[in-house]
Amino acid sequence: MKKRTVISTVVAGILLCSSGLYANNNFEAQKNDIKRLKNVVNKEAKSVRESLKKSPKEVVEGMKQTVVAIKALQNRDVKTAKEALQKASKLFDTAIKNDPKLALVPVANSIEVHDFTGDSKLVKQTIKTTQDLLDDYETQAARALLMPLKDDMIITTQYLPMGVYPLATKDALKQLNEGKEKEAFSTLVTALHGVVVQFVVIPLPLITAQSLVIEASQLDKKEKTKALKLLDAAQDELEKAVLLGYTKKHAPEYAALKKEIKNIQKEIRGKNIVEKLYEKIKKDFASLLSKHESESTTKKQDAK
Repeated sequence: MKKRTVISTVVAGILLCSSGLYANNNFEAQKNDIKRLKNVVNKEAKSVRESLKKSPKEVVEGMKQTVVAIKALQNRDVKTAKEALQKASKLFDTAIKNDPKLALVPVANSIEVHDFTGDSKLVKQTIKTTQDLLDDYETQAARALLMPLKDDMIITTQYLPMGVYPLATKDALKQLNEGKEKEAFSTLVTALHGVVVQFVVIPLPLITAQSLVIEASQLDKKEKTKALKLLDAAQDELEKAVLLGYTKKHAPEYAALKKEIKNIQKEIRGKNIVEKLYEKIKKDFASLLSKHESESTTKKQDAK
């Protein structure tokens, strides 16, 4: 049993570096994968940036001024804090006057990308090795092996609650004018705790599979071999999404997509009349991603 443990640990070390080996053995294919991933990530990032651009600039600047006030109070600079809160209050008033229905307004966001470059076979191999390690109570080695098994984008967006935050700003300014510095600081920090933070997890295997299908649909009908390879890669990405836990193997949407890709491959090998099939699978991908995003989205209150 001890010998098996030693072997498993060595295998674990090899697997932790295997995505680099994968890249070296398939340099040209890996280069295309990186380019495709970059395009996919940039597309999502652009969408996030566009949503933030729609936020009233007065709201974004107003929040920045309240942060300036908090920092000033930490340094006991009451004058700067008052000036910042006066600016913030005017900015919020302008924003609300322009749109009285303002509720949750996005004021900041960030994107974190975890890229697992291996294929579904590597994921299966890693999981199997991890199970062997756990059987031998090599828990830390198993944990290290599981850590890289992430292939997603996490989009974090902060929303300012306009029904509450501007009022807190006015209250803090009033407290400062009354000489209540500690109370003003507490009011601002409490308001900052009321900022709503939204997390959305977007599985890269699903959007990569979608990208591969779209790429295949844009090829000339004579490029059968290339189209089939792209669709094979899309199938592998879908399987990877299941193995990494981003979707369920028996989920109707997943089963439908797998079947539709097979149908397209069958048509390509035959008469190659696939336009309608491509349109349907594009819609089904959009539906699955939309469902996943709505399920993975969580909101919580946090101080940033």
